[in-house]
Amino acid sequence: MQPLNLWSTRVARPSNTLLGLRGAASPRAIVRRAAFAGAIAISLGVSGCALPTRAVRPTGGDRVVVVVSGTANEPRPTVTDTVRAVLRDAANSGNVSQQGSGKSSVVLVSAADGGDQRSIVLTPRRADGSLEHGLSRPALIDRNVTSAVDAIGATVAHKSGLDLLAGIADAVRGVPAGTLVVQSSGLSTGGAFDLRQVGWAADPAAIAARLAAAGQVPRLDGWRVLFAGLGSVAGAQPPLPSPARDRLAAYWQAICRAAGAATCDVDQSRIPAEPSRATVATPVVPVPGVTSVTGPRGEVTTTVSDTALGFAGDSAVLSESARDLLRSLAGSITAGGSEAPVTVRGFAADPPGSTDAGRRELAEQRARAVAGALTEAGVTQRADASGTGTQPGVTAMTGGRFDETAAARMRRVEITYQGPGPSS
Repeated sequence: MQPLNLWSTRVARPSNTLLGLRGAASPRAIVRRAAFAGAIAISLGVSGCALPTRAVRPTGGDRVVVVVSGTANEPRPTVTDTVRAVLRDAANSGNVSQQGSGKSSVVLVSAADGGDQRSIVLTPRRADGSLEHGLSRPALIDRNVTSAVDAIGATVAHKSGLDLLAGIADAVRGVPAGTLVVQSSGLSTGGAFDLRQVGWAADPAAIAARLAAAGQVPRLDGWRVLFAGLGSVAGAQPPLPSPARDRLAAYWQAICRAAGAATCDVDQSRIPAEPSRATVATPVVPVPGVTSVTGPRGEVTTTVSDTALGFAGDSAVLSESARDLLRSLAGSITAGGSEAPVTVRGFAADPPGSTDAGRRELAEQRARAVAGALTEAGVTQRADASGTGTQPGVTAMTGGRFDETAAARMRRVEITYQGPGPSS
């Protein structure tokens, strides 16, 4: 995974090329160019500044495009310190004009499903449109950045499913190159890159090459791309183990490079576990070793396999990657807002020589380890841990032989908690 590059010492140079998918500019592309080239007085009013005496028409300046997925399976979009630094750097950019009729740095916040769109001026200006250099400058920058942050947080999906490739292409179409922030879990469930079809074992470079050959990647020539929130989930979407998170980042970085971007970075900051504001259900992407099922009263049962938990034989010590997964799950539990107890049940296999009592003890130790990790990760509800041992009527012994594949299915921990749905 590439290290994060904040590009704070570089000044974006506007490109003379209009970027987008192959083909002529769409009517929406014309609207997007107009969002940067006109009607900026409205954005200044939204940011809290007095309206200038004439319309501000920036013809250049730094451009930041933020495409937000905001689905029901993601936490409410939250701006990390890294993304906030990108916005602040643009607001402080010297690539502007003294008078309001010239260059200004602008951020365009766009929903990935083609819904909400807002344009906000980041450059601090006085009421007459001239550049603010005085004592009011820091306050104006704070206010403009806050307006952008609020716009990002308020963006929600209005369609089922997520075609993130199309959302990225639509967001940059008709906009000269600048910085693109992809605020999304990255769990695309539609279009040419549907993770439900791709799975978690494909080669990222091969996937990116195939998409590029089919003309399915956006044109990102010259763009500096930052992915934020990859793998952050909520609602019905199971949390991602560390290997799946790493593969997800590798997929998107490979696609980004195939699209011709200047840089393709990933912000590793965790997104706070705030409940999603989206109300339209979106498909779930299956995750290796983790499944979640929601009951009729909103209760969620997440089953984590032994492979995802990383327990060694006869051990109840969690791997670090398992603790990372449980931190994600803890966020989903706390986001539900319920004070109902969390139930953690451990299950074990029945290898030759094991006893019922020994299997129950091991299963309970593992359940307690999981419950303890959830509490450490911020779950305040009471966690009731117990060990079932071997599930009644289930065995890994087949024809007198021990079936390791069947045993792997038996070794698991089930975590049940009250989700954001209706409670009993």
